[in-house]
Amino acid sequence: MKTHDTPEKSYDLERLIFFSDGVFAIAITILVIELHPPEGWDGSWYGLLHSLLGKVLCYVISFSALAAFWTAHRFIFRHVQKFSEPASLLNLLFLLSLSLIPFANALLIEHVTQPTATQAYVGLVMVASTTMALLWAYLALIARHIDPRIGTAFRWVVLARLLIMPPLLCFSSIWIGQHWGVLPSVGFTAVVAAIAGRFRVKPMPSEPDVREA
Repeated sequence: MKTHDTPEKSYDLERLIFFSDGVFAIAITILVIELHPPEGWDGSWYGLLHSLLGKVLCYVISFSALAAFWTAHRFIFRHVQKFSEPASLLNLLFLLSLSLIPFANALLIEHVTQPTATQAYVGLVMVASTTMALLWAYLALIARHIDPRIGTAFRWVVLARLLIMPPLLCFSSIWIGQHWGVLPSVGFTAVVAAIAGRFRVKPMPSEPDVREA
């Protein structure tokens, strides 16, 4: 069992967090590789935007998904006080699915009109959501390695959000883009991000935080 208590945090736990952040950074960076200058561009703004809007939409959706996963991952480990090898393995399983999102993004860019490409993309996001939810369930509900002041109800609410929200939002963004165009899809993603930032769920301690006078 590794401890994560101040002032001396576990070196092993810090390595796990730094490694995870590195995977996130690489995955987000790889996304932009699929944005190539259009072939046969006529030099006009219309031609440039017409050729790139679909790819930019996929990039924005994938970037938003990875950013949301990173935010959730940061939230999880902000409250971790202990961890064990099963938690490390679950974290690696999550990173395995996460690192495949750039591939799914490239597949979606090249075959955005194919239902199979959309299904594969959303399916992979569902796998990543499930593995992150399993990580949280182990840390918060099974091994109870997080701050004990966090109430049980809040732990279940976070679990439900991790399972449902990422695949639902990704599918909604792609569906809107395919049926209504790029700008409505980007607008939907921006509105959801703004709402999430404004109404961020905070932990609800089961006991009041008592400070020394």
